[in-house]
Amino acid sequence: MARKQQDISILLMEDIESLGKAGEIAKVRAGYARNYLFPKGLASLPDANALAAVEARKRRAVEEAKKREARLQELAEKIPQTNVTLEMKVSDDGKLYGAVTPQMVAKAMADAGLDVPASHVRMEHTIKEIGQFEIPIHVHGELIVNARIWVVRAPD
Repeated sequence: MARKQQDISILLMEDIESLGKAGEIAKVRAGYARNYLFPKGLASLPDANALAAVEARKRRAVEEAKKREARLQELAEKIPQTNVTLEMKVSDDGKLYGAVTPQMVAKAMADAGLDVPASHVRMEHTIKEIGQFEIPIHVHGELIVNARIWVVRAPD
């Protein structure tokens, strides 16, 4: 004769898509909690200590998010104020040998002290001539700012 599985109440320590958000109480099978959730630290029995631990995690996450937001806002203010120069080999008619790519822009910005990943450089097409260009940089969320890029002839 098969034993009937019992449901128990657990406190989620982290967000679990199928169960809920951290800090919520959920009902799960006892075996699932005992064999998977508890050993991985994803849940615990709902008691005062566990509730305090969840609240502390939430506070830390909020503080880290605020710090990250402040760093990104500072970066968004610095990008338009910084002129970035790329030296490239150029033909006699002003065309580049090669092209300026997002990776090259990201490296030049890093050399100027701006931490911008190449995946955040939003170029519609590569640059193939000398001149000044406004290149959109995706900072975070909906925030996109323009970087001023100078492409100049490299000394021979």
